[in-house]
Amino acid sequence: MTVSMDDQEQNDTQQFSAEQVRDALDRVQKSDEFKGSARMRSFLSYVVMESLEGRSNEIRAKTIAMDVYGYDADELLKREGVVRVDAGRVRRKLQAYYESNGIADELVISLPVGSYAPEFLPGSNRSRQPLRGRRQAYAAVISLSLLVAGILVGVLIGRGSQSVAPITGKTAIYDVSPARVEAMNLSNAGRDLIFPVTDLARLQPALLIFQTAIERDPFYYGGYAGASQVETMFAIMKSGDPGSDEFLHAADKNSAYALELAPDAAWPLSARAWFEFGVGNYDSAVRLSQRAVGLAPDDSHVAEFDALISLYTSDFERVLSQSARYRVLASQGGGLVFDNALGAAQFHTGDYAAAIRTFDETISRGGPFGPISAAYLMAAHWRNGEQAEAQRLAKVFSDTWPSFPLEALKARVFVDPQPVQELISAMKAAGWSGTVRP
Repeated sequence: MTVSMDDQEQNDTQQFSAEQVRDALDRVQKSDEFKGSARMRSFLSYVVMESLEGRSNEIRAKTIAMDVYGYDADELLKREGVVRVDAGRVRRKLQAYYESNGIADELVISLPVGSYAPEFLPGSNRSRQPLRGRRQAYAAVISLSLLVAGILVGVLIGRGSQSVAPITGKTAIYDVSPARVEAMNLSNAGRDLIFPVTDLARLQPALLIFQTAIERDPFYYGGYAGASQVETMFAIMKSGDPGSDEFLHAADKNSAYALELAPDAAWPLSARAWFEFGVGNYDSAVRLSQRAVGLAPDDSHVAEFDALISLYTSDFERVLSQSARYRVLASQGGGLVFDNALGAAQFHTGDYAAAIRTFDETISRGGPFGPISAAYLMAAHWRNGEQAEAQRLAKVFSDTWPSFPLEALKARVFVDPQPVQELISAMKAAGWSGTVRP
């Protein structure tokens, strides 16, 4: 029988008595890393003692906010973000301690990413890389480094002289470590590989790049935010397949930790918005996405995900109202998502001629001609009375993408089924017979 990592960690925890855990906590509390911060000591002591009392599953941000910080119920919504930030600080202090004075400790107290419940691990398990290493072995990252480097070089060359490190201030770049700069560059390169999302072969290298960014600097939010966006995308594209829930679980943890590291940064908010969309929390997705846009109106990556969320929640007027802004952002490095979202919104609001122009202009500028754009072009030509062109595109679609699950995918992402029915109805009227199962 195969033992999962979670089962193994539970077995490891059971190796230690409560007295051993308390002794380990006492050593950590007296360390240089913690002795100057009563707040961090109180946080760690609370979660450890709650766990020893058998209440690990009850440890939440709100319980910490009330029991440790003394906030009342009216303050909880405002203060839970403080708890997330402090949890990240505790993790960093624990790592610093176990990499220095605590390197020989036989019991390691770990606060896993995405959780407030501690784990108690043998000192020999420190090599698991507590922040992220449980999910991917370091050796696997090393074996893929040449692939990542090659992709990164190609992406950076394509970007030309465009800045890839989102650092404000002329001299700020000199204030961060080389590892942070490398993680920033990797994370921004990974962003360029996410779209078009129908090309799953692009998503896997993008995920590898984000994972490598996390390895380079586990305290930079970009790797976690990007990984979460890709993992949510995989879950959506593979909806119903074995493993899709695992992608969502990973996306949940990564987006939560990105927000812990940078609760007011646009990218983590956008990543969390996309995760919330992926699990069906649409109101939360819209709210978080629009907040991210408000924080970084010139970030094309944030705007791309906002355009998708607006489209899929049938807020077509929002997409149309952003068309001028999309053109400006597209000239700065975005484009494909904006054009496709705009063309789709034009179709769903009945402006078929405009939809045809948008998709044709995108393709003429070098944008990919994929199954999504072909589907909308086919449907728009049919609705616009151009049956011959629609029938030609129906044949192209059937010949080129016979097994692409268009109807299932659109039904998965659109909150309201009506737009999907309109699209599929027009496609079938043009002669498209639907997906041919492989």
